[in-house]
Amino acid sequence: MERRKTSPSVVPARDALVARLRARFADIPAEHVRRCVDDLWCCCTHLGVRPDERTIERLAASRLTGVQRGARPPFTARPPSMTGPGGARPALRPPLRAPRPPGGRAPASRPAASGRARAGAGTPIGM
Repeated sequence: MERRKTSPSVVPARDALVARLRARFADIPAEHVRRCVDDLWCCCTHLGVRPDERTIERLAASRLTGVQRGARPPFTARPPSMTGPGGARPALRPPLRAPRPPGGRAPASRPAASGRARAGAGTPIGM
C-alpha cells in the first residue's frame, strides 16, 4: 500500500478554502491549516455528510481559533510588583506544617481496632 506524498487537498474548492483560512490565521503554519481542512473534509465524508465548503470553513475557523487562543504566550519579564527591593525576589512564606521525614507515617489519631470491630463498624445494624 502506497502512502500519498501530497495532501488530499487537491480539490479547487479546498484549495480556495485553505487560502482564505491561511490569510485569516497567518500565525498558524500553513500545513496545520491544510491538515485541519483535510481532517474536517474527511470527517464529514466518513459521517455520510456531504462536505459543504461554508460548513467546513466555519468548523475549521472554530478549531483554528482554539489553536490560536491556546498557544503559549510569549515570554515576558516579571512585573516590578513581583520583585522585592533592589530587584531581588521576595522571600517565600514558610510551609504551613512541618514536612514529614521520608518514609515516615502520619501519627495514628486513634488506636487500631481489632479485625472483628472494624468489620462490624460498616454494617447498618452493627453485626
